This record gives sequence, structure tokens and C-alpha cells, in this order.
Amino acid sequence: MVAQGYLRFPHIAGDLVAFVTADDVWLAPADGGRAWRFTADQAPVSCPRFTADGTHLAWVSSKDGGPEVYQASVADGAGTRLTYWGERAARVCGWTPAGEVLAISTADQPFRYATWARALSTDASGGHGSERVLPFGRVSDLSLAVSPAGQASAALLTGTFGTDPAHWKRYRGGTAGRLWVGPGDAALSPGAQAGGAGFRRLQADLPGHVDSPMLVGGRLAFLSDHEGTGNVYSCALDGSDLRRHTDHDGWYARHASTDGERVVYMSAGEIWLLPSLTGTGPQRLQITLGSPASGRAPRLITAADHVGSLSVDAAGTASAVEVRGTVHWLTHRDGPARALRVVPGVRARFPQVLGDDGLVVWATDADGVDALEIGGGDPVRSLDPAAESRRLAAGQVGRVAGRQQHCRRRPGWPALRRGCLLGRRPRASGVRQRPDDRPGVVTGLRLGRLVAACRASRRLG
Repeated sequence: MVAQGYLRFPHIAGDLVAFVTADDVWLAPADGGRAWRFTADQAPVSCPRFTADGTHLAWVSSKDGGPEVYQASVADGAGTRLTYWGERAARVCGWTPAGEVLAISTADQPFRYATWARALSTDASGGHGSERVLPFGRVSDLSLAVSPAGQASAALLTGTFGTDPAHWKRYRGGTAGRLWVGPGDAALSPGAQAGGAGFRRLQADLPGHVDSPMLVGGRLAFLSDHEGTGNVYSCALDGSDLRRHTDHDGWYARHASTDGERVVYMSAGEIWLLPSLTGTGPQRLQITLGSPASGRAPRLITAADHVGSLSVDAAGTASAVEVRGTVHWLTHRDGPARALRVVPGVRARFPQVLGDDGLVVWATDADGVDALEIGGGDPVRSLDPAAESRRLAAGQVGRVAGRQQHCRRRPGWPALRRGCLLGRRPRASGVRQRPDDRPGVVTGLRLGRLVAACRASRRLG
């Protein structure tokens, strides 16, 4: 079975592309095709990153509670947990040539926006279990590139809270992000210092969000929405020669990453590949998922975990119970449960037992607006157990936000009866109507009183 999902956080290495969908990390051919699951966490995951040779993968997963960093060999997929931070956010940025994972976290910091870059040891680097904080200061993202001669360069993103630019489009405030480029020796050698004088800020006058710094083919690539929509841009390492490489309009380019030559990103839930910064434009990867979407697969659930409101009958022998938008009649001792309203795509809620003749009223949105529906609950006491339920007051009660356990008739109910017969909104005691008389939430409405009057009107009418 072939399924299509919402694909995020892509990364590419060799002939494989990794991405996230359906709360798992997936792998697919780099030129598109059928994808397969790499993890089976069924938990929020993000930021998968390959090693340069594509043999190992690191990612962030919340399968054990909070977001932590894991790594595994692409050959067997056996994951190893690298961190025990217990923080609210984490991010994997890449790998060092020595096999360490580059990650961002607020661990051991006093504020949630104080994110620092760290290098995490793994089995590929000689044994996992240790980490070192990189002396770059507070950074939100990091890209590392090593030349064939062994010279390392780093691109840093600072001044942001680590949020996706698509969450606050065209933001122009003080936390829109700052791009820096400088030596990356501190990421390679434990004893090296960053040396702030070696870093220089690029594109300081760019009026907009910047995100996802990437060192690609001797240039700095990044995402920006300074022209209205998030797209991929690049500039020379001295800040000159700004170029735009994609032309998305409306849907942002997001979650961009690189293997040093190619750029891969997502837009509108699809993965796009930019083969180089000097060639043709981006191309959409035709990726299909080799399994159905787990979140949409039907499964049995227990009513005990999804009980909503309920109402007990006058004799105390049964109750009208709401379970996930359905209404059921449940006896307290003997006898089976009876479904009163189970319609896919329709939500029934707030059931209320009416008097002692086995009728139940509930709120329903079957007509697109909230209405009241009356049906037989107790098959023994109902006048006609097989009768169809009756819907009334559609669009006249506003949005039903709850019920009061009050079904007794009081003085003044004939006026309510006349209002129901004429199809007008009854102005019952305790109902507060919006001053502008527009549709909205009606508070204080005693559903039991209104429906008892309407039920009586049906008998008397």
C-alpha cells in the first residue's frame, strides 16, 4: 500500500535522503522513490543528520519523554541514546570528521533561549557518554565544513529563539537572526578556542528572518523571507554576491540542510532538492511511503479512557454517557449498552436524561451548527424505542458549551413552548445574549429546561 505523508526535516548524503513523517525517521533514495521506516519510535522526532559517508545517522527523539539525541548505524538501525538532558528542546546539526555529533541544547543553562552548541561522543569517535560545550557562545544553529586540506569553517545562527520562521512570517524584530562565519577549529579540537575576532557577521542589513545556515561549495546558503516568502539564498563568504535560488510563493522553504554540495529542504510537506548553487533550480522529489499512515489507521479504543459527560436517570439504574462524540445508554447492572447516536463525522455531546419516560437529549453538530436532539434512551420506558430521534433548535442555541443538570419544569415554561413552536430563540431566564445579536457562545442556557418544554409542546401540540 502506498501512502503520502507530510515530510519534514530532510537531510541528504550519498544516495540516501532522510526525513521525518508519522513520528518516525524514514529513508528514501536520493532521487525519489519508495521510502521505508528507519525508526519505530512512534514519538515526536526531528533533525536527522547523516555522517559525511552516510553510514551513521543521528536524530532527536522524544520516545523516552523529553527530546534527546540518538544515533544508529544505517546498516542495522539499532539506536543508541547519547544524551540525558531532560530539557524542552534539542537539535542535531551534523557530525564532525571524528564521528562526534554536533547538537544544540539548553542543558545546564538558566533560560530556555540560552542554547549552546555541543559535540557528543559516539561509538564512531571512540565511545559514547561524554560531551563538550563548544566555545561559540549562544547559538541557535550551526554548520561545519572541512576542506580537503583539513581547514574547518563554521557558520553560526544567533539572536533567535530557535523557532521556525514559518511560525511568524515576515517578522522584522530583534530576534530575526544573525549570520556569522568564522573558523571551526573549536568544533574539531577539544582544546581549541573559538576566537571571537575570527568571526564576521554577514548580511546584517537583510530585513527579515534568516534560518538554516549552510556552508555549500564555498558559499554561505541560508533561508530568508525578506522578499515576502521563505526561500533559499546564498552569498559569498565575505557577504557579497547575494543570490536567490528558489522561487516559492506563499509556501515557505523550511528545514534546509546540506551535504556540502547539495541542498535539500521541505515546502508544503514535500521534499525539494537543489543539486547545486550554480546549476538549475530545485526539483521536487517524488517520494512515496511504503506503509499506511499510522495516525489514520482505525483501531479499537476503550470507552473508559474517553468518557465525557454523563447523566443518570431518575431511578439510578442507567446513565446516558458520552464517549468520543457518541452517546450511549448504559445500564448499571444487567443488560447490554445501547448506542443512541453514533454517526461518523458528527459529534454528539452533553447527554441529559429527561424525566422518567426514557428520553435523552444531547447537543449535535450534524447540520453544521449546534442543535438539540431528542431520542429514546431506555427501551423499556420509551414510548416508541424504534422511533427516530428528533432534532430541534438548529442554529438557535449558539454554540453549546455545556449543560446544567436541571430538567425540572418551572413557572414560565409555556412561554418557552411557544417560542419553540414558532422557531424563535427562546429568551429563557439566565440566558445572556451577545449585545450585537450575532452567533456566538450562549452561556447560562439550561438545556434541560428548554428541552423539557419543547418535549411537552410536542405532546400538547
